[in-house]
Amino acid sequence: MSVTGRFYVVNNSSAPVSVFISKYSNSDGSDAWYTIPTCARDAWERNNWELIAFKLDNGNHSERAGIYVRVNKTIIYNSLDDLVIID
Repeated sequence: MSVTGRFYVVNNSSAPVSVFISKYSNSDGSDAWYTIPTCARDAWERNNWELIAFKLDNGNHSERAGIYVRVNKTIIYNSLDDLVIID
């Protein structure tokens, strides 16, 4: 399967955050949790809509947030209550 797009996730918070991106549109992609350090970003290759979830790296993994987003967007994580999607 050829990949046609990407998601970028930016951690704009003052603490690391774990990120999960589903792989519905790219079965070769990974859906593992990845930690993004403070003021850093990462990219995932996908083809269509995906679920993007966040959880805190403080041992309390019951605190989570998620959104369903179309490919070729940037998701800025400010906090679990403040997720911003930009083109």
